[in-house]
Amino acid sequence: MMPSREEGLFVSVSQLKTYLRCPRQYELRYVLGEPQERVAAALVLGTAVHAALASYYTALRDGGAPPLEAVLDVFGGAWVAAQPPEVPVLTDDDEPLAALEQLGRRMLQVFHAQATRLTGVRPVMVEAPFAIELHHPESHEVLDERLVGVIDLVADVDGRRLIVEHKTSARRYSRDQLEHDLQPTAYLLAARRLDLGADALTYQIITKAATPAIQHAEVERTTEQERELLVTVVGVLRAIEAGAFYPVRGWQCRSCSHRDACSRRSSG
Repeated sequence: MMPSREEGLFVSVSQLKTYLRCPRQYELRYVLGEPQERVAAALVLGTAVHAALASYYTALRDGGAPPLEAVLDVFGGAWVAAQPPEVPVLTDDDEPLAALEQLGRRMLQVFHAQATRLTGVRPVMVEAPFAIELHHPESHEVLDERLVGVIDLVADVDGRRLIVEHKTSARRYSRDQLEHDLQPTAYLLAARRLDLGADALTYQIITKAATPAIQHAEVERTTEQERELLVTVVGVLRAIEAGAFYPVRGWQCRSCSHRDACSRRSSG
């Protein structure tokens, strides 16, 4: 059984990425607990698609692939649930939210048509939470914080044990994204610590094009990359402890969930 999140100090890949993208947003969200002012439509879509894919692989693990209609029903419920009440959902270029929902359904149709043709996939764990100890990369002392996360899928694929992570994206992942993303490093570190038998991670990326496509990209990580992850974790935790919460301005500000609170903080 995989250890799940317990009370205590922890850090997730999502928190690390938030701090690296904008320390001010990290402070507002995780330190001050400011309520979100808006939610990006891409996040709503990704959450609903994830729920639908989890339902597909759970059914496949427990007996057989579900029909497309069942997967779309889960998507529909998750689509509504992912939209917080009284919080506006921002779409790109004022695209109608209903059009994005229909795109999500087309994405799942493409996924289902491809997935049901595959015969060598056997799900082992779906939406599996984990919590592992972290060690300082130099002193090797155990950190107070544990690394936590949820693995989308652990599966035997054509005789190999793999971690599979589902993503929705406007375009295919680039080589740099695949090589430098922190998530595979963190999840493969967790897989090794928990003896899951997985030595690689496969991204299953469904593109948000007019005609959706699926990109399968397998990545591996070295012990040096794992060490670099620990260096990053320690650096971020030290910066948080020191109260280094400066704003980073850029494209991400437009859909930032705490943009107004950030502006108020900057104006004093």
